[in-house]
Amino acid sequence: MMTEGISVPLENAKPETNERAKKMVLYIGIFSIIMLFAGLSSAYVISSYGEIWVNISMPPAFYISTAFILLSSLTISQAVRASNAGNEPKTNVFFMLTLILGVGFGVSQFYGWEQLTGKGSYLSSHVDNLEGEYGKDYSIEFKGRELVYYEGDYYYSNDELHEKPLTDEISIYANSASSYTYILSALHLLHVLGGFLFLLGIWLVGKLGKSGKINNLRLRLGATYWHFVDGLWIYLFLFLLLFH
Repeated sequence: MMTEGISVPLENAKPETNERAKKMVLYIGIFSIIMLFAGLSSAYVISSYGEIWVNISMPPAFYISTAFILLSSLTISQAVRASNAGNEPKTNVFFMLTLILGVGFGVSQFYGWEQLTGKGSYLSSHVDNLEGEYGKDYSIEFKGRELVYYEGDYYYSNDELHEKPLTDEISIYANSASSYTYILSALHLLHVLGGFLFLLGIWLVGKLGKSGKINNLRLRLGATYWHFVDGLWIYLFLFLLLFH
């Protein structure tokens, strides 16, 4: 913004102009994240139509993660509402609850990854690493046909006498489904971490500043981003759950 040839910092611009500019930057960032995950989702779908695919059951901790992140959306909404009303004590309570729930989400994600590795699903692994109960923890589709598991070997379902085991043939294949699950959830967690650090920064700047209060505009921008990453996780969770 220019006034008589002098550059005016964004912070000194009119409040409505300042808010519009910051929202535009936020929306551009959100759009780029959407494009990233849309590309990864498409790659996941294409890979699932390959020669082999492992259907993995979602770890129980991911359900807990979902509960944490849904609750955090409610608490940050209440924080914004309290801030709009000028109720600083209530703003602080719901703001801190949001941060605590954010930590809970991150911790439960790590537990989810531990549960995946406990069933033989790693970031980079092969079909022969799989453990657990077949049909419950995982199942395998090979050349468009779901396999059955019998006494340590895999067979086509029409091989009722179990004469031609496929175990050695499929053991060389990578477990792409497992890799995608880790990549999608880890990338999402990184974006949640970015939102968490932004919210934490809002709180620190507010408390250490002259006003001693959380900035309302920054809180609303942070809440918008937080709602976005919450919604993104719901999409990823349902995508992995239903598409598997």
